[in-house]
Amino acid sequence: MASKHDRSRRYHDRVARQYDSIYDDPYWEFHDELTWRMLKPHLPRDTSARCADLGCGTGKWGLKLLKSGFATTFVDSSAAMIEQTRQKVETMGSRAKRATLAVADIIEMPEVPSDAFALVLAMGDPLSICSDPQRACNEMARITRATGIVIATADNKFAAIEHYVERGNLDALEEFVRSSRTHWLTADEQERFELNTFTPASLTKLFERSGFEVVHVSGKTIVPVRTNKKLLEDPNAIERLLRLESDLAKDPSAAARAGHLQIVARRLVPSPSGRGLG
Repeated sequence: MASKHDRSRRYHDRVARQYDSIYDDPYWEFHDELTWRMLKPHLPRDTSARCADLGCGTGKWGLKLLKSGFATTFVDSSAAMIEQTRQKVETMGSRAKRATLAVADIIEMPEVPSDAFALVLAMGDPLSICSDPQRACNEMARITRATGIVIATADNKFAAIEHYVERGNLDALEEFVRSSRTHWLTADEQERFELNTFTPASLTKLFERSGFEVVHVSGKTIVPVRTNKKLLEDPNAIERLLRLESDLAKDPSAAARAGHLQIVARRLVPSPSGRGLG
């Protein structure tokens, strides 16, 4: 039987060419604008700093980093996704020289150097998709330089409970609450793969075990716009919804009702003794 990694790679290889079109609608425009506003405060001040985009897909966030002037490493387990990214990078003139592309699973990235990056992104929930989130988090710690920032997203366990309630299967609900695992359901059963879900607390613990200081955990999106896209029909809808998200996010507990979680974590500085982190 194909492993979770093989199933995930098979799915992402198949959809790579049409991947961008899948997310071409007003909801994702709103979602992406919200994400970029949440990322911008954490961009390195020094444009000589190096950045990485893990689970980069077709390169959406890494390309923004590259356009902002940062040398950027793109990593994805799907060679087809990396090829889509490569085609976009090649249109960027001299900036293309500052891009590095690698096909690798985020739980093991031997081609990616240690202590190298001031900012590491792992957007689009690669922590949920990968086979071992703790190993992936350890790898993020390895490649991030001391005091560097990692920003990652993951599926929210609390949001997924509703799916199991709707199914009306108490056994399945109990199993999900116990394991925190669900599945990415595609038409082809050979492409279905397991997803790890997190609560704000469990995501925080994951990063702390890898030697990070968690700056904050946010929810995306807190307003469930995706379930009623009529909210996006107003000409000023995106700006109005962004203000609502900003207001709601002031209460950290609001993250628990969002579809996805976004964590910002800082790699701690090793102590002079070499024992522990300080």
